[in-house]
Amino acid sequence: MDTIITLYHAFLNMNIETLSDPKILWILYGMLFVILVLECGILPAAFLPGDSLLFLTGVFISMDIFHFGLINLVLIAGAACGTWLGYLQGRWLGNTKMVKNWMAHLPEKYHHRAEILFHKYGLFALFIGRFIPFVRTLMPIMAGLSGLKSKYFHIYNWLSATLWIFLIVTLGYLFGLSPLFKMYQKQMMTFLMLIPLFFLIIGLIASIWVMVQRAVKKRKQQNCQSDNGTKHEDKK
Repeated sequence: MDTIITLYHAFLNMNIETLSDPKILWILYGMLFVILVLECGILPAAFLPGDSLLFLTGVFISMDIFHFGLINLVLIAGAACGTWLGYLQGRWLGNTKMVKNWMAHLPEKYHHRAEILFHKYGLFALFIGRFIPFVRTLMPIMAGLSGLKSKYFHIYNWLSATLWIFLIVTLGYLFGLSPLFKMYQKQMMTFLMLIPLFFLIIGLIASIWVMVQRAVKKRKQQNCQSDNGTKHEDKK
């Protein structure tokens, strides 16, 4: 708990010395790895802010908080492991009630996008889907459901994870080196740190809204079935 409070104050005050402390730094590496595993592999965690977090990580690299090569390896491993976890869910648990409920909690438009991409481009859709929130979580599950061989899936998985991570982290890194960022560093960092939080809140609200809508729809269907059953009995 003390470490989390220390991290919070370090981010709030942009205390580079504290954030660069090896004890704190390894916790940050671990947290980023876990977030990407969850965001890429577990449907209920699909609302986590992946893209904005990667961009912010690139900015931190420019401030000498993270090592460019090491953090990229950690993030690529997290994204690839998460996607593999999603593939296993589709392969082994795709027809279970748990996974079906998870998939039902995502808005229909993301299901539609994932289906179009997957059926049109096959495994190559992993490259496109990486850059679309929610779709990148659905795509590996659909690959598992289709029964694709794991050997080919792993190749596309690691290549797409490498492209996604490297591209967005590098963009964040270059932005952190720009004269504009250096001129307004404090304001820019406050803004960049609020973006992942904003998307996290929006994602949570959207997920709760979908769950509420689904519950209301289910209740209406049950009421309709109950009314139909009552009318059938009255006719008898």
